[in-house]
Amino acid sequence: MSKTVLVVDDSRVSRMMLSKMINMAASDWQIVEAEDGQQAVEKATAETPDLIVMDINMPVMDGFEAVEVLRPQLPDTTMILLSANIQSSSQARAEELGVHFIAKPITPAVAEKALAIWSRENE
Repeated sequence: MSKTVLVVDDSRVSRMMLSKMINMAASDWQIVEAEDGQQAVEKATAETPDLIVMDINMPVMDGFEAVEVLRPQLPDTTMILLSANIQSSSQARAEELGVHFIAKPITPAVAEKALAIWSRENE
């Protein structure tokens, strides 16, 4: 059975890069994309992804707000916040919300780390 990852970022280029890198690392994953937190909530509710990798700073609804909505609805989904904002306050907030934090920029190592986090949580 294929697994689904929801890639959320307001930057189309970032979504494309991360989607391509995930596909290269794990071609059996289905990739769904959203461009803001509100779309992420809608798509995650419809798709029930196995993994969500989401930017923090986005219009409409940011990553923190989206996680606050999604965490109770999808307790078994691995969620990762991805941001260039590596301040300890952002990392602490991610920890409070029960999600992982990975610093940008988007690289193949980031995609591999996200998949490794999912694997650890789902073995």
